[in-house]
Amino acid sequence: MDQAELYIDALEAECKRLQQQQAQTVPPKPSIAAWGLVKAGKSSLLNMLSGHAQEEYFATGAVRTTRTNQQLELEHYVLIDTPGLGIEQSDSQQAMEGLDVADVVMFVHAPPGELDEEEIDLLLKLHDVHGDALEQRLVMVLSLLDKDQDGAMAQVRERIESQVLRCLGFQPTCVEVSSRRYQRGVELGRQGMQEKSGVPALVLQLEQMTSALGPQLAASRHKRLVQRREELSAALDRALEQEQAKVQALCAPYAKTANAFITLMSSIQSQFSIKTAELRTAREKLSSL
Repeated sequence: MDQAELYIDALEAECKRLQQQQAQTVPPKPSIAAWGLVKAGKSSLLNMLSGHAQEEYFATGAVRTTRTNQQLELEHYVLIDTPGLGIEQSDSQQAMEGLDVADVVMFVHAPPGELDEEEIDLLLKLHDVHGDALEQRLVMVLSLLDKDQDGAMAQVRERIESQVLRCLGFQPTCVEVSSRRYQRGVELGRQGMQEKSGVPALVLQLEQMTSALGPQLAASRHKRLVQRREELSAALDRALEQEQAKVQALCAPYAKTANAFITLMSSIQSQFSIKTAELRTAREKLSSL
């Protein structure tokens, strides 16, 4: 299967996904999706955000455990746990479905190190879905704050903010968190440890973002659906034009040969008709003798 066929298959899958989403009942509360590579700490973070620090709701483990989108409705918004990207196509498909219905996206990155090339591509996909509204919909979450050594996290954060600015054109909201530190703080009843984990600051940030979306949420979702329909329609038209151009290119040599054959046959037929007419005339003369 060539790249063109893969592209058309992807467009068909996205059309089906859009049709399914239009038929589904969308929760009236804003949806927040945790998005990112495998083992970035998304599920652990969502457990902390949802009050499941001691009895997890979103499954975690040493190996990847999230294979399908999982939702949890809270008082002010709905949390969506998506499969980690970068391993299997089926997981990526699920993650894209979660992204499609998300009103706010937490892009979770696990340092050490800045964003890699694959994560940059994911950010560009986010922009494809949300467009210029992404600046109000995106929060960068740097997990594993508890492993920060010698202030390295501050440097990582600065580089990541520069990366996002270069590829998306705006300075992102960025929050550093440690799910492990927050969980330990809950277990020990230590409020200070919980605050230093960054999780309460992230909760406040999410509440502010979703609250700002409230009055325009329905209109915003409708606008996104209309925009996606138009983009998909345009993409399908371009794909069809490209396929038609390929068919014409493939047929062109044969059409040229066929035209030459038709021209030759027409010339032979014309010459045959002339000769036939001459023979008939000669026979008529012969018969009149």
